[in-house]
Parts: sequence; C-alpha cells; structure tokens
Amino acid sequence: MATVGTPAYAMLPVRTGAARAEAAALAQETTLRLAEQGIDHPADQLVALIRSQATVTGLYDDGELAGCLVVHPGADLPHWSRDCSGPGIWVSLVPPVPGHDDQAARLLTLWLADRAAQHGLEWVWWEVPSASQTCPTLLVLLRDLGWEDLPAVRRANGERVTPLRLRAERRPAPSVAISAADDALSLPA
Repeated sequence: MATVGTPAYAMLPVRTGAARAEAAALAQETTLRLAEQGIDHPADQLVALIRSQATVTGLYDDGELAGCLVVHPGADLPHWSRDCSGPGIWVSLVPPVPGHDDQAARLLTLWLADRAAQHGLEWVWWEVPSASQTCPTLLVLLRDLGWEDLPAVRRANGERVTPLRLRAERRPAPSVAISAADDALSLPA
C-alpha cells in the first residue's frame, strides 16, 4: 500500500523473462475479455512484440501489473504516420475493455502524452484492428481517453487498421500519480 505523498502507480521497464510473461498474459487476458464483447483485437502480434527484445514499459498498481505498452522501432513507422507533421513515437498498448475499469489506459495515455512532450515529440501513434462491427465500441472509449482516430488503412499484408494519434502535451498530473524510472520509456533513435 502506498503511503501519503507516494504515488501508487509506477512506470517501469519490463525486461526479465518473468515480467515479459506477465505482460504477455495480460495482453492475452484482455483479448479474451474484448472477444466476450464481440471486439476483435488479436493478441498474437502484441504478445510477440512483448516477448521479443522490443522496449516494453509496465504500469504497476501497488506492485501489480495493470497495463503495458510496447515501443515500436522508429525505422518501422507505419506509412500513415508520415502524414502527421512533426516527430513522434509508435506504440502499442494493451487496450482497455469497454465497460470495465479504464484507469490503466487513462494513466498510460496521460503519461505517454507527457513523456513524449518531455522528449520533444509531437505525436504518439497507435493502431487498432478495424473490424467493421466491433471497432466503434473500442474507438469511442479511446476517443474519451484523448486518442484521435484517423481513416482506416490497409497494411501491406491486407489487414485493415485504424490509426490513432495522441498529441504530445506536458501534463504535470501524471508525475503526481505515477512514479517513473528514468529509463521507463526508451525512445528509438
């Protein structure tokens, strides 16, 4: 339990095999909860990224993993991100489940916007699958969290995705609620 004046949440790099396994399990569990609501958000690619050598950051609530994000390598920015002027970072988050507690997604969003701004970036990019009948429910929640959705695009492999962007913005509130390791968000060169 956090003491008065000590943030209950912590952003920490996820590096060990056990921590990566915990993050992968969270992504798979979230995918199952989304599927129960008819929302198609396959976990395979996110789990593969988490288990790889990708940069993974976890949001811990009193020591328990509550959410995580993966930073994609800068060289692999999706083609649609180039239409947004200004530098940015491409991430994938374990998505929130509509109708459930979205505190982790809200804190990750606020923290990402603040941390990106601190590093001189203008945007944070993300993309979610564009299943025609399930995407609107998730997009409404993500818009409420501050993400802007762009028109759906088709990846080179034929998969349709909805690009999302978040404006980087200095926000002092996350630092009050979240303690962060100095290396919690390693940015690609």
